Amino acid sequence: MGRGGLYSGFEAYRVLTAEDIKRALQHGLVALDTNVLLNLYRYNEKTVDDLLRVAEAAAERLFVPHQVVREFWRNRQSVIASLGSASKDAQAALAKNSTSTKDAIARWAKSVALPSEERANLTKDVDDFYDGLRERVGEEPIRVSAHAPTSEDRLLARLEQLLEDTVGPALSEEEWKKAVEEGERRVENSIPPGYMDVEKLESDLPEGASGDYLVWHQLLLEGGERGVDLVLVTADTKEDWWNRADRGSIIGARHELVDEYLQATGCRFFLLEPADLIKHSSALGVGTSLESVQDIERVRDEAPEHVPWSADAARAVLKELDSQGHTQADVIREAIANGGRISRARVYELDNRDESQMLRGFTRPVKRVTAELQAKGDVPYGVAALLDAVYETGVKSSHFAVPHEVVELLGEERPI
Repeated sequence: MGRGGLYSGFEAYRVLTAEDIKRALQHGLVALDTNVLLNLYRYNEKTVDDLLRVAEAAAERLFVPHQVVREFWRNRQSVIASLGSASKDAQAALAKNSTSTKDAIARWAKSVALPSEERANLTKDVDDFYDGLRERVGEEPIRVSAHAPTSEDRLLARLEQLLEDTVGPALSEEEWKKAVEEGERRVENSIPPGYMDVEKLESDLPEGASGDYLVWHQLLLEGGERGVDLVLVTADTKEDWWNRADRGSIIGARHELVDEYLQATGCRFFLLEPADLIKHSSALGVGTSLESVQDIERVRDEAPEHVPWSADAARAVLKELDSQGHTQADVIREAIANGGRISRARVYELDNRDESQMLRGFTRPVKRVTAELQAKGDVPYGVAALLDAVYETGVKSSHFAVPHEVVELLGEERPI
């Protein structure tokens, strides 16, 4: 074996330059992750246009793994519904505040004997102010209802054109099973990518916690077939994808992923966030706006809005679970009585389940019923899961938990 140099066997430690990224975007495979497609519903119209124009400029080398499209369709409606719910809630709050403000002005005007003309002017000022706010809230770049025909979704129409002949084939059943098993092995041994999704091991998803690995596996296959560098654009910033400095700043892709792609293809692997793609858009001859970068960063930094449970909403879920004969209702009640948690062993007892069986999908009925009641308007969108598996150590849930707010709401009640 011949002698090597400083980077021989350590290629993953190279910190990429802007020129490296430029060449990769111009000549390599450009892949889009699920979150990039879904976040298009969250960005403003200009940002959407900028991102899609950049993707269109790389159309001949654009690639989307089959797993990404599966996840996109799985989550699209809930993303749209959550955005519509937020807009509806804002409109309702503004209408309520407008009424209360005018009522307060009317009481004050009466107490000081304000002339009717001045009172009318103040009322008009309030109406104009709140009308302006409601109009601003209603300025959604891509409006579509979760239940509307897909033909009415302008974003889908553009994506359909962009992704024509770019989506990879589905794995065979045997390949898929092997990939899922490998994904689970990686999660259990903290091997990237995907091990940060350990809580999905017992989820009701067909792939469990292996979704990220399925995406990665399909990228390796495509990259190996084409023999080119790969640029994956993702909004996922978890540590099982990214190499970070001590203070958390992103340096680049995980060394393990860079090495794995190099061994599989002989080429380099690049990770970019959507904002980085906009910043490097000139490499593809596309002009973009700084405001688009700021909009993408806004969505990235936005903390998920916490919508609180109400007692009536929680009772509605429990009542429906009871009517369908699901043990999960009893599990939730006992967890509430215990201050918000119930052990894994106790769940097995209540469910009359042998401990040799996995609890995969145990929370599925709760999520399904919650979603059904959300569609009816009985449960608000954005609430935390009413029953969630918690992983303290290892890859098996240690216990199940109920939101603390639900414990406070229903903790003093007798069994529902």
